[in-house]
Amino acid sequence: MVRPHWRKWSTRSILVELADDIEVVEAPIYKSTGGPLFKTLLSSGCRMDCRYCPVSRICRSAIRERWDPGKLVRVFLEAHQQGLVRGLFLSSGLYGDPETVVEEMIGVVEVLRKRGYQGYVHVRLMPGTPRSLIRYALELVDRVGLNLEAPGPSFFAEIAPSKGSWSLDLYSRLVYAAAIARNPRRVDTQLVVGASSETDYDILRLVEDLVSKGVGRIHFSPFHPYPGTPMETHPPTPPRRAWRLYEAWALLARYGMRLRDLEPVLDDNKMLPITNRTLKEHVALAHPEWYPVDPDTATARELARVPGIGPVTARRIVAMREEYGTLTPDLLLRLLGPKRYQRAAPWLALPRRTLLDAYTPH
Repeated sequence: MVRPHWRKWSTRSILVELADDIEVVEAPIYKSTGGPLFKTLLSSGCRMDCRYCPVSRICRSAIRERWDPGKLVRVFLEAHQQGLVRGLFLSSGLYGDPETVVEEMIGVVEVLRKRGYQGYVHVRLMPGTPRSLIRYALELVDRVGLNLEAPGPSFFAEIAPSKGSWSLDLYSRLVYAAAIARNPRRVDTQLVVGASSETDYDILRLVEDLVSKGVGRIHFSPFHPYPGTPMETHPPTPPRRAWRLYEAWALLARYGMRLRDLEPVLDDNKMLPITNRTLKEHVALAHPEWYPVDPDTATARELARVPGIGPVTARRIVAMREEYGTLTPDLLLRLLGPKRYQRAAPWLALPRRTLLDAYTPH
């Protein structure tokens, strides 16, 4: 189930000792999968004119806020010391040239490191960030990100015509960061799904390319129209479409599949199916030549293609096979558990025993 994005946010009031006073400050806390993060913009000011964005559009009259870097450091450290957050996620509106904005964000991290903080920091880079700053950022932080927004130049031009060159300012910088990081977990990006005329196939072509180049995480944000923007009448993107793309990304990044393996499940409009079945089950049904899989001889990659079995479990099956020799249904049941065993059994070459038989004591 895809839950509304706003449920991941909370705020906590904390007392912070400033230079000449004590102030109550609300800490913006984002509930990430790895634990709560202090997630904030250095500045909400932005000189861009992205057609879908309710905050950064240059033509919108809004109060622009900006952290004093010293205050941001003190507030974050207080939130961290109180155990409210495990790390910092720092981004910003593009209020100046990319070099200046990224330098000021990195300056915050430099002060944190000098103050003894060695925990998690994630910094969002700006379009056109100089390569020297990308290298330096990766020396200081745990992860960098650079949002591509769209799966190619033509789609990017539909939603962010003033944001620079997709190929030169975004894609090339992201790939460069991945090459420098040499660890997929240290580089990520984001796409706004459904804001342009892209198909799922357009997105998946980019996903396969980025995975091959070492970009470890791709976030899919379903487009939502906001009043007062040029795209306020554009239809919203169903969250289930974004969730399907997350499934596809996992199959390409973690399960050893290729885009050509997913192509048979695309419809005539090059879109992934939206049904109650998992995408992995759809792919399995489209590839009868892969099955049944013999757990006694199959590789970990072949086992990971079986519904109910993931990459970690596939490696455990291979290890168990080396320990026990022949894998009986009882051993697989013990490893998978009843629900996953029931899902996987139809795709495996097993003796003609039912799930009930596997429970029979010997």
